[in-house]
Amino acid sequence: MDEQLQPIHQLVLDVPPAAELLAASPDLATVVVTDTRRVVIMATGRTIPVEIAAADSATLLPGGRLLVTAPTLERLEYKGREYDAKGEHLVFLVDLDSGHVLDQAVLDAVDASVTTVPHPHDGSVVLDAAMGQDGASIYVAQVLNDRIEVELVAENVVAASFAPSGDRLLLMPHPSFDNEISVLEWPSRRPLARLHADDLAIDDVVFTLYGCFLSDHRILLDTYEHGLLLCSGELSPVAWISLNPPLDTSDAEVSTVRASPAAMFGVAEDVFAADLGGGSPLPWTLWRIPPSRGEEGTGPDEASTTLTG
Repeated sequence: MDEQLQPIHQLVLDVPPAAELLAASPDLATVVVTDTRRVVIMATGRTIPVEIAAADSATLLPGGRLLVTAPTLERLEYKGREYDAKGEHLVFLVDLDSGHVLDQAVLDAVDASVTTVPHPHDGSVVLDAAMGQDGASIYVAQVLNDRIEVELVAENVVAASFAPSGDRLLLMPHPSFDNEISVLEWPSRRPLARLHADDLAIDDVVFTLYGCFLSDHRILLDTYEHGLLLCSGELSPVAWISLNPPLDTSDAEVSTVRASPAAMFGVAEDVFAADLGGGSPLPWTLWRIPPSRGEEGTGPDEASTTLTG
């Protein structure tokens, strides 16, 4: 899709009904799916099976490589019924041309689900191993000479987004732990900025899992019940953003009246997409943020301004 969320490439694939998409190149020349029993690479008219079961992520890497994460599965029995349980999580390096596994590493995470945040330039991949109420572990995977190196970055937070330049990583709070957002310098991982919900002059602000860099100078954060918060690249609050107007006008407001989307992600420096839900089969809409007088770092802009999305 383009920046207006309009399709620019389409591809019809013959895959099993239970197949799930894991990764695709922008031109759709390479598509990676899983049918839970194995990973399937579809590229240049070929179908290449990879014997990795229960894969939960795949990331295309430079040099014709693929990074795949998957749990080990343990067959257990309870009251006469057998079921599969997730054990430790593995990271695989796969050759795209042959489907051969070149290397693998182990994450110190049990019964986890892994999502990834690829770095925009350096080839590293942040792995977010979520373990439900037990927390999460954030790792970085790097490939050198076809060998995987995995290192722990942080615990009990959620990896959200790299800055477009790649020099910072945004971490959101895990709902079972603290209510603080942080920005780390990359690749040093030195803490650069923090924003705790208690720092805001509003009672009962709780951050969700969703946050992203819109640009190197703008960060958008989601909260439960209080809507979206626009911040500078150093997490200084700039303006509250509400998405309350009728959908047919595509109007939004920067105001004290706040509503929260089900999810959102950045598209450009002043554009984001929001999932407004409401039972619609296509709930995603685009919204544009205007310049705000709060951009100079004087605090959240509380003036009500009508925008066109």
